[in-house]
Amino acid sequence: MNREQKAALLQRRQFLKFIAGAGVALPVLQSTSLGAGLLLSRQAQAAGEPLKKVIFIYIPDGTPGGASHSYLPDQEFNMNTCSAPLENVKNECVFFQDVDIVGGGGHGLAQRVLGAFADGVSGSIDLALDSTVGATSPISSLRLGVRTRNMDPISARGFSTVTDYQDNPQTAFEKLFGGAIDTSSIGSRRLRKRLEVQQAALDALTSKLGNYERDRLEQHRAGIEKLQTDIANAASASTPAGCSAPVFNPGGLSAELVDTEFTNLFDLQVENALMALKCNITRVVTLQLGTHQSDFGVTGLSGDYHTSIHSGDESYYASYRTYFSQRVAHLISRLKEADDPDGGKLIDSTLVVQVTDMGDGNAHSGGDAAYMFAGGGTAVNRGSVVSVGAAGNHHQLLDTVAEYMGVYGTIAPYSEDGPASGILI
Repeated sequence: MNREQKAALLQRRQFLKFIAGAGVALPVLQSTSLGAGLLLSRQAQAAGEPLKKVIFIYIPDGTPGGASHSYLPDQEFNMNTCSAPLENVKNECVFFQDVDIVGGGGHGLAQRVLGAFADGVSGSIDLALDSTVGATSPISSLRLGVRTRNMDPISARGFSTVTDYQDNPQTAFEKLFGGAIDTSSIGSRRLRKRLEVQQAALDALTSKLGNYERDRLEQHRAGIEKLQTDIANAASASTPAGCSAPVFNPGGLSAELVDTEFTNLFDLQVENALMALKCNITRVVTLQLGTHQSDFGVTGLSGDYHTSIHSGDESYYASYRTYFSQRVAHLISRLKEADDPDGGKLIDSTLVVQVTDMGDGNAHSGGDAAYMFAGGGTAVNRGSVVSVGAAGNHHQLLDTVAEYMGVYGTIAPYSEDGPASGILI
């Protein structure tokens, strides 16, 4: 066991000892955002593992004829028409057969793709992760868009959409790193924000306690504040490479907010997402491509996506869907290249979750939808095609994401059948 692991174990023991001394029951602590976030972080540190992260990427309106027709690999793991761009990264991917979208396909309810309307939940899974694994991050979850024009967000609490998507890559960068507003080092900004997050979580914890536990906790308020500082200092003791003075768009890509720059806008948002993960600013990213109406074009293709879907020309629709697979392949490749702050590469600690709101966009169907995972390291059965079964649905895949992130059972399940089998190792 190395020094960092021993230190993490010691910090966790001290934390639990302190909470016990305050008269707070461990189950109460575990049920809070602060408790879940801290215990998950400390568990990973003690095991010498990088903290797990997730990127949800939304591609609207399915794929021609459904996944089995134009997207899923064959039995020899040869890529299909619309998945062909994933050839060089296919061994990082898990493709799914027989995925039905709960509630069916169609326009207008894109929030269902992340489970916002599942029974017994409070919202989409990115927001559930926001309040658990994100509770100790400076930004609990990050939402980026490419030509969404801040319309039709897929993140929601029930029917109430969350509209803090950043479509402009430069605006997103400035939100993450301060731009010209705050020129202090990223480490000090992260420390200040982390202290704010911890205080808010502690206040929420206090509100959940009974009178006895609350009185006991208040007696130790000074100690809790010191604990906050200790945790924040431990989290920001070192600044990961490239995070001390991040620069926006060093390659000089065009960032004009028009469809013809879709590729550049996507690449810039990918770099924002990777930098946020590398710099420990967040562990949860949602990347939305366009809107559920598909009323946008992309670099190098004529017309708009919606027209291609209903043109009656399958090859036209497929050209768009293949383009989106090129973008996903780029994201996976960049994760394979980018260093993880805890060692290794980001691909080994980051699960990419590709979602969509239809099976075949032309038919507005909800069955045979092109869902796919990538990355996640040795915890994931990569390089495979997995059937979720005759009764399988996308809610089971969301529960699988929760299981990967370590919070299945802490957050409300999306499916009564639980996580899908054959995906996690």
